[in-house]
Amino acid sequence: MPVSPPHSSPVRFPAPVNDQWDYLLSTIWSQMLHLVITFEENLDQERLYRAFCLVIEAEPLLASRFVESPAPFWETIPDLTRNSIFSLVHTDDMGRALNGVLTTRIEPAKGPQGRISVIRGTHDCLVLTVNHAVCDAFGVKHISRLLIQAYRGLHEDPGFTLPRQLSRDRSFYPIITCFTPQEMTAAREACGEQRAVWGIPSRHGMCRCPAYRVRTIEPHLFLKLKKYSHSRGITINDLLLSSYYSALFSEIPHTPGCQYPVLTSVDLRRTLPEYDPPPVANLSVAFEVSVPAETPLEYHLLLSNVHHVMADKKMLNAGLGAAIRLQEDFSGGFCCVKKRLREMEKRTFDEHYPKNPFFSNTGIIPDDSADFEELSTVHAFLAPPVDYPPGFGVTASTFRNRLTLVSGFCEDSVPNTLVEGILSRMEEHLVSLVVE
Repeated sequence: MPVSPPHSSPVRFPAPVNDQWDYLLSTIWSQMLHLVITFEENLDQERLYRAFCLVIEAEPLLASRFVESPAPFWETIPDLTRNSIFSLVHTDDMGRALNGVLTTRIEPAKGPQGRISVIRGTHDCLVLTVNHAVCDAFGVKHISRLLIQAYRGLHEDPGFTLPRQLSRDRSFYPIITCFTPQEMTAAREACGEQRAVWGIPSRHGMCRCPAYRVRTIEPHLFLKLKKYSHSRGITINDLLLSSYYSALFSEIPHTPGCQYPVLTSVDLRRTLPEYDPPPVANLSVAFEVSVPAETPLEYHLLLSNVHHVMADKKMLNAGLGAAIRLQEDFSGGFCCVKKRLREMEKRTFDEHYPKNPFFSNTGIIPDDSADFEELSTVHAFLAPPVDYPPGFGVTASTFRNRLTLVSGFCEDSVPNTLVEGILSRMEEHLVSLVVE
């Protein structure tokens, strides 16, 4: 089944500022977003490949490459090959094979922007990989939902197709224009200026050994955390972010009483419930939250500080402010931002600037993004890009009340023991809240 008709003419799509920014971040992290789904049985690999071909036909941005120019754009790739979007890996070591798949990068200027990999051992593990330049975690879940629909549909009808998604505005503008000038000014101020203050101890250099570490909190404990958060009027995200801070304070030198920032993300789709934005888009933005370092560490005080800071950021739409600032940054055009970003990265490398830690809670993975019905889904989680030194981050996702914490990092820059220690301390702090 061909992905595109032989020698078909390329089709172009606009690349808005949000895509351009994520494309330019290729030097600070791998850009790869992954949805990992584990089954008890084996998938029908041929039907899965055909299903992904239908997904690409429905969402042609996945079959595109990013083209740099004063006004960058996406361009579809004629004669897309099977090997470029699908792989089957036989293995006796699922963990090692999974790490190999997760650390294999898609070059956005070459494309395509998405692929699926089946890791086959005693059971199957499916990895859907998408370059962040084309969409965020919300988009990855949507793509997986389409894949499942096509996989099921082809079982009933070999001629099954997916409706092609209509071309829509994937930029920030439809969201930003819904707010008043006064609201936009307040949001911009709430976002604030980012500044490098602290970072994970690391060795500077190129990333030659990308790796992942995963920590899972089982449903019986996660349900207790949900009950704990509801009873105190706080969010699961507050719990996760405060546990991250607690772990960072154990590993990064700091001065008691000083404010320390963590970069965190929010999906702008949540700011306007009545707005129906395109799912394959970069509508998640990042802003900094800062809390004081206390000695000795009082976890409940830390949790209270995180909760109030996040509540203020949400009330004033700091995420909207991040989008506004990004639009302003690109007022001089793509080439100016590229030059400025590369100069900043060179100074960071030459002068050993720190990079503030990053945390992202990608939320719930719904059943329709991970349940193939014919197969028993054991688990699913989202894995973030690999952070290049001096960056470091942790991403959280939840599937059927099982919380998974994941970090993508460079083993030749950040020791395994440090990453394992951070994930362990996060788990310990969360568990300590609900275990008597």
